[in-house]
Amino acid sequence: MKTCLIFAAFGASLWAQFTPQATPPKSDANPEIAVVDGHSIHLDEIRQMIDSAPPQILQQFKVNPQMAIQTYFIIKYLAAEGDKAKLADASPLKEQLEMLRANIVAEAAINQERDGYKVSEDMIKNFYEANKSRYEQAKVKIIYLAFKPDQALCKTPEECAQQAVEAAHAANLRSEDAAKKLAQDIVAQLKSGATFEAMVAKYSDDEESKKAGGSLGKVIISTSPYADDLKKAIFALKVGEVSSPYRQNNGFLLVQLEEKTTQPLNDVIEPIVQELRQTHLNDYMNSLNRRFQPAVKNTDFFLKPETFLAPQAK
Repeated sequence: MKTCLIFAAFGASLWAQFTPQATPPKSDANPEIAVVDGHSIHLDEIRQMIDSAPPQILQQFKVNPQMAIQTYFIIKYLAAEGDKAKLADASPLKEQLEMLRANIVAEAAINQERDGYKVSEDMIKNFYEANKSRYEQAKVKIIYLAFKPDQALCKTPEECAQQAVEAAHAANLRSEDAAKKLAQDIVAQLKSGATFEAMVAKYSDDEESKKAGGSLGKVIISTSPYADDLKKAIFALKVGEVSSPYRQNNGFLLVQLEEKTTQPLNDVIEPIVQELRQTHLNDYMNSLNRRFQPAVKNTDFFLKPETFLAPQAK
């Protein structure tokens, strides 16, 4: 089942690449694309071909459309020849085709079970209220203290080269230890009454946030592209509180929490709906797993199935 799901997703993503960015003129809405074996092929037929084609042909369309069209028609021709010879009526092909069909239809049933699950407004509101901590959002100010990368720690030639470039263009040449000591000193100054804005102006190496008094300029939410431990540390702060120095690849970060609120329900309805549907599907599949779990009657078979399934002598 998993394989079919992957193929389906792959096909959809490839088709998105083939979708025209602008609607063609009505006079050319279905242009002739090619002639195959004496038959004119128009754009509509190409679209239908992509909708039903297997993943390998879809991949060919991406790199070589002419070969993809050729391959498609060769497969159709050979399949028709096989039907004339009634190859699909003989074992083991008959059973293989039946299983393939069952697999595809089963995947459609899974998608229908998930996407067709009705999620009510009350379900959404109840989920939101029970999980409000997951929808926190924070506004922060930062101080960034850069340090010279330690090339002894790089793992690949490319990484070492990148670090060398960064070191050559670093805002300063302070070592990691010096940057850490400075970060700790700034925290001490803040505890003694210094303002965060004054420390930003004096020390921060991040020019963009420095111009805004340290403001990061974006709201941080649970799905923001920052390290999970950093987000966890930020949401654990109280308003006005400053974090401990947080080490990044080439610098230390000090974060002050300016404001912490909760994302409005309307902003998170879609991910809530999708999570509720996925939870329903998980429950549904678990129930099927329990229902169809084999009850073991012959232990030897399950311990050494190969001895039972070996070809029998005729």
